[in-house]
Amino acid sequence: MQTAAKTVLIVGAGAGQVPAIQTARAMGWRVVTVDRSPDAHGMTLADVAHPVDILDLEGVLAVATAENVDGALTMQSDIGVPTIGFVNERLGLPGVTMDVAQRCSRKDLARLAWAASGVPQPAFEVTDAANAAEAVARVGYPCVVKATDSSGSRGVVKVERGSDVAAAITEAARYSRNGTLLVERYVEGLEIGAQTFSLDGRCRLVLLHNDQVSAPPYMVPTGHSYPLSESVPSHDEIRAAIARAVDALGIRDGPANVDLILDPSGRPMLLEVGARIGATCLPELTTLHTGIDWVKASLLSAVGITPSLDVTDHVACAASIIEAPADGVLDSFEVADWVTEHADVLEVEFSALPGATVSKLRKGTDRIGHVLARGVDLGTAEGLVRRVLHAITVRVS
Repeated sequence: MQTAAKTVLIVGAGAGQVPAIQTARAMGWRVVTVDRSPDAHGMTLADVAHPVDILDLEGVLAVATAENVDGALTMQSDIGVPTIGFVNERLGLPGVTMDVAQRCSRKDLARLAWAASGVPQPAFEVTDAANAAEAVARVGYPCVVKATDSSGSRGVVKVERGSDVAAAITEAARYSRNGTLLVERYVEGLEIGAQTFSLDGRCRLVLLHNDQVSAPPYMVPTGHSYPLSESVPSHDEIRAAIARAVDALGIRDGPANVDLILDPSGRPMLLEVGARIGATCLPELTTLHTGIDWVKASLLSAVGITPSLDVTDHVACAASIIEAPADGVLDSFEVADWVTEHADVLEVEFSALPGATVSKLRKGTDRIGHVLARGVDLGTAEGLVRRVLHAITVRVS
C-alpha cells in the first residue's frame, strides 16, 4: 500500500518502541519521538527527538502540536496509552480517545466496563492499600493483588494465604501511581493471549496465541507462540468473548493486546486488554505467523488509514525471554555456535550488556534478551526455542 508521507509521534523511545520508529522510517514517514531519557535508543533513530517525559501530557501535546503530527502510537507498554489518548483528543487525531485510553490502562476501569457488558471475568474488588486486606478476605484465596495503572507485570502478586497478604499489598502499592489496587480471584487454568485489530468501531480480527508465564508469585510473561494449541477447545467461543471485551472498552480502530485464562471447564475469563501492540516479541511473531506487518498496520491505523488485515501465512513460531540467573552484575554471555547457524533461529538478542546491573525475573523489564524461532509446527518451534535457551550461558556476579 502506497501512502503519502506522514509525520507520526512515537510516545516513548525505549527498546519497545524501536520497531515502530524503524518501520515508520522505512515507510518514508517523518518520525517524532519523546522520552524523558535523552539516551534512550530510539532517540537516535527518530527524525526529531524531544527529551520530554511521556507522563507529561501537556509537554507531549506541545511537541505534537509544534511538529504537526498526523497520528500517535505507542507499543508494548500501557504507560504511554493515556498520553496518546490525550494528544488524539486535543488535536482531533485518529485513534483512542482519553476515555478509552483510561479504561484500557487502568485495570479497575476495564473491570467495571466489562461487568456492565457481561464480559466473563474473575470476581474482583477495587480498593486501596489501607483496605486491601479486607478486600482479599472477601474475594478469598488464592487471589491476585494488582496495581491498577502499572504495566510490564509490575505490582502483580499472587496471594495463597494470609501470611502473603501484607507483602503483596506493599509490592502492588509500590507500583500504583494513583493509589488504587485491584484484588481478583485467582482462576486455575490455562493462560493464553490474543492480538486483535479493530476497524470502523468493531473488533474485526482476533489472533489467539499461547502464553508462557513465570511461576508465582510474580507471574511475568516469559514467551509466546503461534498457533494456539489444538488441545484448547472452543476457539470460536474464546474469540467471541475477546471481541466483546475489546468492544466494551470502546476500542474502535487499531491493535489491542489481550490476556485471559481458560478455567477448568474451558470458559474464557478476561484478565486485561491494552490498546496497543503486545510485548515479548509479539509484533514479530504476529507478523511472521500471519503475513500481516503488524506494526505497519498499526501505524496506518494511527493516522486514519485502513490497513489490510488479510492473513496470508500460517507460520508456526515461538519466542522466549532470556533471564538472568541471579541478581547482580552481568559478567558475560555465550551462545553455542550451532545457534547462529540454524536457519530457523531467527533472532537471539541481548538487551543487557556486560557490566549492567541485572536481577532475577520479577517484572517484564527484568528480561535481558530474547530468542525467536520458527518451525514446521508449534511443537517444533517451541522445542527449538527451549534448545536455544539451554545453549546460552549467562554469568552474573
